[in-house]
Amino acid sequence: MTEIAPGIYFGLDERAYHSARGLSCSGMKHLTVSELNYWHRNINPDREPEEDTEARRFGKAVHCYALERERFDASFAMKLSKDDHPDALVTADDLKKFLEANGLPKSGKSKQDLIDRIVASCLPAVIWDHELERHAALHEGKTFLGKDESKRIERAAKVMADDPYVRAALTGGMPEVSFFVRDPETGVLLKARMDYVRPRSTMDIKTFSNSRGKPVEKAVFEAIYYESYYLQCVFYHQVREIARRQLAAGEIQTFGNVSEEWLKGFVETEDHGFGLVFIESAEPFDLRFILLKQAEVPGADSNVYWSTAQLRIADLTYRYAKALEKYGDAPWRELRPPHLLEDADIPQLMFS
Repeated sequence: MTEIAPGIYFGLDERAYHSARGLSCSGMKHLTVSELNYWHRNINPDREPEEDTEARRFGKAVHCYALERERFDASFAMKLSKDDHPDALVTADDLKKFLEANGLPKSGKSKQDLIDRIVASCLPAVIWDHELERHAALHEGKTFLGKDESKRIERAAKVMADDPYVRAALTGGMPEVSFFVRDPETGVLLKARMDYVRPRSTMDIKTFSNSRGKPVEKAVFEAIYYESYYLQCVFYHQVREIARRQLAAGEIQTFGNVSEEWLKGFVETEDHGFGLVFIESAEPFDLRFILLKQAEVPGADSNVYWSTAQLRIADLTYRYAKALEKYGDAPWRELRPPHLLEDADIPQLMFS
């Protein structure tokens, strides 16, 4: 893992952020499972990279297309389609037929032998394997999208762009802002990479599926609960407020390009807002814009989801600090004595 100094970073490479030390919201979810689970998924030098599933790829692409079109073009590319080269020689049989039609031997131990013979003949031919190699070299390092997948991304992004509330919320801010701050209570380095940061609010884009056909609001609210998005909201709120105070006091600085107007609005806003933009990952791309606040009206008691998140964040930050102090980079594996099973451990039996 790498060390990144406390501060607010604009344009920080995503890989640099993820490889940097610090307790993030996703890390808190891993820590909820166990200390060892956190170590395995965040510190373990032999950890495997997370699988790039279609759902994950779609979510990242929609987010990037909506917020950073230039970065989208630099990070994603269309898969090469056979429709782009209808006359290409694809299979070994295609190659043999071409050779035979041009009076050349069509025998060969491998497909590559046939390709080499065609290349050596200097006959005009489009060889599919070569086109794939050229396409991969041209877009090295990019994530490849299928034609249907690309169309879905464009349509989902258009739905967001056409919504006046979402369009306003995704205007006047900075995308992919990385925060690194020290927790004043524990000294733990906290980190957060926020989708879209406006001077007075933070926005996050989420894709969701509704394959079971639930009412959309129910599907969205369940995602907020089961995926702990309410925890993310409060964590971002706390990190952002720590950063605001420390920036105003000159304890941290910003890195990267940002306007003085943005910084002024950021430092002056104590009670910033938080919104989740939910876009369905398939047709008809239903959209919901959810605002989360500490209390429904000024001066009222905190919402239960807010106070619950505050308690969890405090507890997990403390657990992280103790584990880091005790184990460092070594596996966070605690020796536990045998546990005597009690009825309370299996509450499901009470209803059987």
